Amino acid sequence: MEAKRFVELKWVHYVYEFFIVAVGISVPFLLDRWNDNRLEKRAERENYEYILRELQEDKEELQGVSKYNQHFLERARIANRIILDGDRSQADTLGRLAMELRNVSDFHRNHSVYENLINSEKIKLVRNRDLTNKLQYLDELNTYINRLESNHLDAAINFAIPALSQYLRVEPYKVMDPDGLFGYTFHNQIVLFISIMEEKAQLYQRTLQEIGTVGALVEQELARK
Repeated sequence: MEAKRFVELKWVHYVYEFFIVAVGISVPFLLDRWNDNRLEKRAERENYEYILRELQEDKEELQGVSKYNQHFLERARIANRIILDGDRSQADTLGRLAMELRNVSDFHRNHSVYENLINSEKIKLVRNRDLTNKLQYLDELNTYINRLESNHLDAAINFAIPALSQYLRVEPYKVMDPDGLFGYTFHNQIVLFISIMEEKAQLYQRTLQEIGTVGALVEQELARK
């Protein structure tokens, strides 16, 4: 009877030792895993906060650039109307409007949010595929904007500035060739500028809308962290 009791006690001892060893192995492993998950969630949260900050900066700059472009687009449309009306009494006003064709809105970014995430390898922290795709689409819109603005600047350098020196005296200001200002060549240039600025205006608004959509998705991800 005592031998049986001894065997039972020994068996309980072995089970107890096994339990202690299992706990000793499992607890540090679980703690490490918990800490890794905590650090990963923190990294994801910081990454989403970074994206939101960048989006907000882009939004504010785009709003200013869009307003700037819209102002000079309206001025170019006035110049176009003066030429179409053939109102030579407004030659002085047309000349001043022509000088404003030198003003080009510029939203050039060296790197987009998506590009920065790719370069820093933090894109892997964005687990929402829809969000990743929309960030990539924003990058494509930025590239499109940069190309349009380069075209606009080239047009200003190659067309507007030479025309100004041909038709106007800048200082003191005076229209030297009103016929040239009202001619079809300069009118074609005005139409070209209007078309570029209208396309830019539409693209700015599309990009702002997309920034709003992406921002909402990022905020949803943050709410889950």
